[in-house]
Amino acid sequence: MRGILHRMKAVLMRRSWEREVSEELRFHLEMETRKLMQEGLSEAEAHREAKIRLGGEELMLERAREERGTAFWDRTLQDLRFGGRVLFRAPVFTVVAVLTLALGIGGTVALFSVVQGLLLRPLPVEEEDQVVTFWFDYSWRGSEFDFARTRLPAFESVAAYSNIGLTLHTDQESLRISTTVASAELFDVLGARPLLGQTFRAGDDRPGAERVIILSYAVWQQQYGGDPDIIGKRVLAGGEPTTVLGVMPREFYFPTPNMKAWMPLDLDPASSQYRNNGWLVLVGRVGKDVTEAQLQSNLRSLGTELGENWDYPEQWDKSRNPSVTPLRTYLVGDLRPILGVLLGAVGMILVMACVNVAALLLVRSADRIGEMSLRTALGAGRGRLARQVLTESLLLGLLAGGVGVCLAWTSFDFLVASLPLTMGLQEVLSLDWTVLVTGLILALVSGSLIALAPMRRLLRGELAEGSLGRRTQGGTTGKRKLHASLVVSEVLLSVVLASGAFLLIRTVDRLRNVEVGLDPEGVLAVNVALPPGSMSAQERAQYFDVLVERARSFPGVSAVGLINRLPVRDGGWQGSVRVEDHPELDGALRPNAYWRAVTPDAFEALGVEIVEGRGFEPTDRADAPQVAVVNETFARRMWGEESALGRHIGAGNGNTNGWDEVVGVVRNVAVDGIVGEVPMARYFPWDQGNRGVEYAVMVLKTSLDPSSLTRAVRELVREIDSRATVGQVETMSSVLDQAMAEPLRLRFFLGLFSLLGIVLGMVGVYGIVSFGVQRRRSEMGIRLALGAEPLWLLREVVGGGMIPVVLGVGGGLVVSLLTTTLLAGFLYGVEPTDPVSLGAAGLALLCAGGFATLIPASRAARTHPATALRGE
Repeated sequence: MRGILHRMKAVLMRRSWEREVSEELRFHLEMETRKLMQEGLSEAEAHREAKIRLGGEELMLERAREERGTAFWDRTLQDLRFGGRVLFRAPVFTVVAVLTLALGIGGTVALFSVVQGLLLRPLPVEEEDQVVTFWFDYSWRGSEFDFARTRLPAFESVAAYSNIGLTLHTDQESLRISTTVASAELFDVLGARPLLGQTFRAGDDRPGAERVIILSYAVWQQQYGGDPDIIGKRVLAGGEPTTVLGVMPREFYFPTPNMKAWMPLDLDPASSQYRNNGWLVLVGRVGKDVTEAQLQSNLRSLGTELGENWDYPEQWDKSRNPSVTPLRTYLVGDLRPILGVLLGAVGMILVMACVNVAALLLVRSADRIGEMSLRTALGAGRGRLARQVLTESLLLGLLAGGVGVCLAWTSFDFLVASLPLTMGLQEVLSLDWTVLVTGLILALVSGSLIALAPMRRLLRGELAEGSLGRRTQGGTTGKRKLHASLVVSEVLLSVVLASGAFLLIRTVDRLRNVEVGLDPEGVLAVNVALPPGSMSAQERAQYFDVLVERARSFPGVSAVGLINRLPVRDGGWQGSVRVEDHPELDGALRPNAYWRAVTPDAFEALGVEIVEGRGFEPTDRADAPQVAVVNETFARRMWGEESALGRHIGAGNGNTNGWDEVVGVVRNVAVDGIVGEVPMARYFPWDQGNRGVEYAVMVLKTSLDPSSLTRAVRELVREIDSRATVGQVETMSSVLDQAMAEPLRLRFFLGLFSLLGIVLGMVGVYGIVSFGVQRRRSEMGIRLALGAEPLWLLREVVGGGMIPVVLGVGGGLVVSLLTTTLLAGFLYGVEPTDPVSLGAAGLALLCAGGFATLIPASRAARTHPATALRGE
């Protein structure tokens, strides 16, 4: 330990240590001098002989450093100081190299932080690998859940949950929060413990139980000021007094971070929802000693029993292919492909940055031949020179790493906002100490990579043995080949990035031309919710009547309607239907259709075209004959080329309320996303089944900017009744853009990376051609003096510079053909091997390379012979 401490002192407190060693050396010198004087030598002769025997002070200090093991650190510090002076003397090179590397390091660090937060950081669930979700999510009925959980011996516990919107009333405001409703077993399955209070108790999800709620940490802090005595208090949730049972820790979320509260399900066997409404997700914790074979056997057995007890339509047949999905895969599985593509793209940028800086270092190393030759003549070996080059490169990498981490830190929020993250997943992302570690590792790796090329030349003696103070004129063939290979690799990677960007550009263009069945221009969608407990059904119905009527008076508004689920965005609300003239479509053969309740003006507000018959009218009230409107898919599948008007359809899920007469057919409207075949959809009048509900989406058609109505709509909703709350407010155009979020944002990032790659490729081409022109400056001067045409020199330089560009483009197109299939899941209407996209990428790089070679080539063609020869 004393030795270690002594070495640390020698490194960290070098001057103090060297003073101590010098004093000790002077003591030994004095003692040796006295000894020699006793042997008969004079004082001067004894002092001289003692110095010869012991060696000079500097030599003795060096021996002491070697003995103490500090020589390595001394040389390293010396190399760092010298490397810093070298970089400081070339500010332009240093700034360009640092910024180039920093862009690659910063982008990689920021994206790695996202990947770590979403895919690597543990979920707030105990032993998450044991928790799984069941097949057919959001389709299980309460009755099926109770049936299944008693027949799953492979599981320690099983729970059911779903998500709703809940109005939470406080003294300051009423807000709409996303809430998970779950069976009492949920927190046992998750292994989650509360920060305050307790989680659900047995029986909380059964009839007659007290109404309770568990709050998230954010709601507890923001709405209730972190009140430590909140447990047991009554709050107004969903318009009804509700007891606060517990508060979850800050880091807990389930199933997604945007869920702000948890309430028990109402599993009442006497209710129709318990028997008929398939809206639940089943989640379970697998037993620790259960094998995969036992698990699969249990699932197959459950599937068989479900088929024996229920008649399922083909779309929702739970008796077939029973399976489970690991919880992490279920929650964030869709993000793996896009994050993988982006991380791969930014990794390419980092590699290109390293290649570019390595090429710049090679150019600089040629200008340091005189320096290296002088140091060799003074006794430095190749290894010592190579270590100096490595130290300079690592210093350059560390500087770039520091700048890159700063870039990642400042741009992280923008990156997260630009990613297609939903359900509040951005809330779990943050930067922490791992950013510094990642940046340090990337800096050291990058610094080592960029040192390889010049170190290779040093170790082969190409730099250290040049003529002292004289530059070579043409450069060796090996040197030119190394430069060219670096440029080829840069252009190759640039083509791969550019081809992906062009594929996504064409995809977005195709998506924008997809027929969604409505006109999004000038449409504002507003989610409005009413409390079910403090308002009767009649009061709620009257509220929405007044809301629609008064909203029509807004300036520029031409139509206002209500719909239960917004097209493209909301999905949901579907079930089997009966068709009167197709009695054979019964039981498991019953077709499935989406159900939409609309007011008479909703079709006009959304710009949905009626292609046959009529839409709904104000006379289609609850006491009028039941009518329905179907979409084109429904009409075509059920009646082919025959007219759908006058046909009769009805619910097929047990709610047998008679037959609805089809009075119209509307254009197919995208239901859940904008791609893929539009499913069957059935529309019914608002007053014939949806009147008196607590929730609606109000759609307004206006000739003005729809977002300009947001404030007025919010004020109107609260003005009519203060108990009403406004949820999501967005334009229909933004809804469509959100439906294209993945390709839009992937296009943005790949386009940005592609542009950066093209710029890096241009810099690389420019560097190698400029280097060649500079080395051949005197040769070109002589050739011009002997009568060579400048245009001929221009063609020669451009032709030589374009050779690695052409090779890189060719190799890049081949690699793109093999790798663009990774983008297949994000493409629409475009094949991964689309020749237009690949051709555009190749052409872009050829043009960029040609431009990069043209600048030094034109400079070479304008060289004056006398100036070139005088410089030599």
